[in-house]
Amino acid sequence: MLFSLNNLPNLLTIFRVVIIPIFIWLLVDPSRLQINLAIIIFTIAACTDFLDGFLARKLRVVSDFGKLLDPLADKILVMSALVLMINLRSEFNNEPWVPAWMVVLVLMREMWVTGIRGIAATKGIVISAADTAKWKSALQMISIIFLLLHDLPILILNKIVSAKVIGLSLLSASLMLSYITAFNYTVSFFSRAKLNND
Repeated sequence: MLFSLNNLPNLLTIFRVVIIPIFIWLLVDPSRLQINLAIIIFTIAACTDFLDGFLARKLRVVSDFGKLLDPLADKILVMSALVLMINLRSEFNNEPWVPAWMVVLVLMREMWVTGIRGIAATKGIVISAADTAKWKSALQMISIIFLLLHDLPILILNKIVSAKVIGLSLLSASLMLSYITAFNYTVSFFSRAKLNND
């Protein structure tokens, strides 16, 4: 059955992909209401990312389909948000919500890892997300929520900072983790490919 409990993790992943176009439409030329709706949709999508992995492990229905589609859905969601936020400008200084150079670095890493996974798949090797990669994805998604709240003042240690500052700090941390995991994926692929050839 398509809607059986065992299929729920993959259905949640597919749902995450399906709502991305709505998220994109809301941020193309957004009003304040559209930004708020985009935050809600992104938060729901981020929650499904946690939930589908949790259910897959709990129900013991981890599949190769899920291992490949889940990180791909995350990448599409994160990159859609970051690319769109380059075009959105601060009301105070007209700077982009996210610097283009940070988005380029994220995109480079994601293209590399997706390429490695694609080549691995042709050799029958499935490279699933590591724990550090899951932390990276969590940091990225939390950072994007803060970036979408960009002009919201937040009190931290008796000092008011904008949500954008917090978002960029978290995105920087996720970038460092992402390149560490990219290195680990690359080493893992070549090691396993060498074993298959021996």
